[in-house]
Amino acid sequence: MNLLSAANLKAHEGRPPTPEGRHITLWRPSERFLHCCIESRGCRYNRDAGACVMCDYGIGRCLEPEELSAALASALNPWSGKLDTLLLGSYGSVFDPSEISEECFEVLLRFLRDYPVQTVIFETHCATVSPEKLALIRRTLPEDRRIVVEMGYESCDPFVLEHCLNKILSLPQLESAIRTIHSAHMSACLNVFLGAPFLSPADQLESARASVLWALERGADSLVLFPANIKPFTLLYKLYEAGHYTPLSQWMVPALFRRLPAEALERITLSWYGDRKNFYEHDRFPLIPPQDCPACHDAVFAFYRSFLRARSGQEREDAVRRLWELPLACSCREKLTRSLEESGPRYTKEQISAAVEGL
Repeated sequence: MNLLSAANLKAHEGRPPTPEGRHITLWRPSERFLHCCIESRGCRYNRDAGACVMCDYGIGRCLEPEELSAALASALNPWSGKLDTLLLGSYGSVFDPSEISEECFEVLLRFLRDYPVQTVIFETHCATVSPEKLALIRRTLPEDRRIVVEMGYESCDPFVLEHCLNKILSLPQLESAIRTIHSAHMSACLNVFLGAPFLSPADQLESARASVLWALERGADSLVLFPANIKPFTLLYKLYEAGHYTPLSQWMVPALFRRLPAEALERITLSWYGDRKNFYEHDRFPLIPPQDCPACHDAVFAFYRSFLRARSGQEREDAVRRLWELPLACSCREKLTRSLEESGPRYTKEQISAAVEGL
């Protein structure tokens, strides 16, 4: 086990489990889009190998088929007929039988078969994508149902994946998964992370920009940008406490968008940009989202709303330009611009080891 894995597992100590009976957590990113997260043991890579220094979606237990059936009906039936898109996830990978058993997955598919929604998104690791799993979905769900497989990817930079994020991911395997998904007449969506530790702001931005373009060049149909949230019980939080990580500026998101062509902007959406709280009840362990100030907060979030409502890349490009030209009563945007100009080199492997060993 490497140093980052051991440190991330140590950071997980004391993490409270999901309260008994809370088998499903719902988020509503937009009027007709619902994210349904099913309780599980947690991501196998995170729980067993300490992977992904920024990640914590909770820790629970595997559900029995009858529990899942009842939980799905209780949570989702009130939304029947009110949604265009339903995202199904777990605490890691919804295709992983160590989280969602084969019997439970069949329960999920039978529920979805009769659920009135146009698009279903399954969130999972690329290693769990197989022709057999996709064929089962195709056999069970209506033929006209649009199906998307969303996969955590984070970065195309091997150094960032291994030494900054400790992400267990094979880029060739990811490319193969995209081809498998397309062969099943489904869409592939990849998640890109903005704000990797041990990188300067300019490097964080360039890494995300390159990762967006890499994904699109390799066949991703859509992308989700995840700006860094500093979550308790993660190594990223420990690095923040020790002064080795600075919270991301909200202005990093539009700064990134300014560097992308309209064709890429058209295929990007956003998640966890300050619109969600942590999993833990009563906000006992709040996360730290990207930062702004009272003088620019409303302008940034108005931009997010207009960006997400816009359908064409040109509309989104125009929204970015308007925000960047907007007069502000604060210096947040200028501070971000200066930080990009003054950025130094990324940490070396030796410097990363020294920082983690010193925690």
